[in-house]
Amino acid sequence: MTEASAGSPPALEDNEVSLLALGSVLLRWRRTVIALGLAGATLGIAMGLTGTRMYMSAATFIPQGSENVSSGLALAASQLGIRVPSSGAWGPAVYVELLRSQVLLEPIALDTVVVAEEGGRRAALMDLLKVKAPTPARRTEIAVRTLGRIVQASEVKTLGAVKLSVTTQWPSVSLGLAERLVRGLNQFNVETRKSQAAAERRFVEGLAGEAEHALREAEDRLQEFLQRNRSIAGSPELGFQRDRLQREVGLRQQVYTSLLQNREEARIREVRDTPVFTLLEDPRLPVVGESRNSMQKGVLGGLAGGMLGVLIALLSNGVAGARRQSTGEAREFFQLVAEATPQFLRRRAR
Repeated sequence: MTEASAGSPPALEDNEVSLLALGSVLLRWRRTVIALGLAGATLGIAMGLTGTRMYMSAATFIPQGSENVSSGLALAASQLGIRVPSSGAWGPAVYVELLRSQVLLEPIALDTVVVAEEGGRRAALMDLLKVKAPTPARRTEIAVRTLGRIVQASEVKTLGAVKLSVTTQWPSVSLGLAERLVRGLNQFNVETRKSQAAAERRFVEGLAGEAEHALREAEDRLQEFLQRNRSIAGSPELGFQRDRLQREVGLRQQVYTSLLQNREEARIREVRDTPVFTLLEDPRLPVVGESRNSMQKGVLGGLAGGMLGVLIALLSNGVAGARRQSTGEAREFFQLVAEATPQFLRRRAR
């Protein structure tokens, strides 16, 4: 038998003794552990039952693709041999981030809302959210952050959609904020589309002007050639030059005609109000409040109370064991503890 194998039984016995000692400590303090666990569970359930009931209003929409995959900008650039990637529609992830952005939340945070549950009074949203700050700028920043916490946006990957929800303690306020977010999102998208269409129109107009100038120069060269060479019969070289100039004029004419068409399309897109997403679920007035999760809070409170009881038991047992030590450091430590303990507690501890 080796020394390692000979030393194994004592190690196992030490583990068994440690587990038995731990079990003994917990059994000795079982009443405290159970009492604190019950107290924590009761406190958790009470917090759940007495907490403010929240109401959620939700909406679901699908981002809509661009009506013309090849935009006027891409078509115009393609005439010059430049390939512009199609912008297409913004994906759901972009809308999720936009719903959390300050550009969309700040105008709502600075506005007022109607609270139907309080007699239809109109109140500033920052007052309802109880936002306080020393300066208006700081208050606005805190209001945007607070609004961002009550607004939830997530991507529904199975549908390629976006789900928006607003949760407050007032059903009418939840509905009003959800509707404003949808309107603000649609307005932001429409304005963005219009600005993109305006940029495309200006770009295409610039290309059309350059194409017209190039067409006029090609026509002038052909006209000058024909005026200098009224009779080209029997001259292959002159015939070749004429054909080349005519091909250049035809190519320039084709490019110019295409750019004029794209310019008109860009003008139409600039003034057209095109929807950018399709609502699958409109925001509705919530009737039933969200669950307060009283049982879950009770379970968590019971676990926290029980863990606190176990911690107290282990600390008390450790202190008692250290008190029994005969070392000078232990005697000095407990003497200092006794001196720091108030008089009435020392009397109770005796």
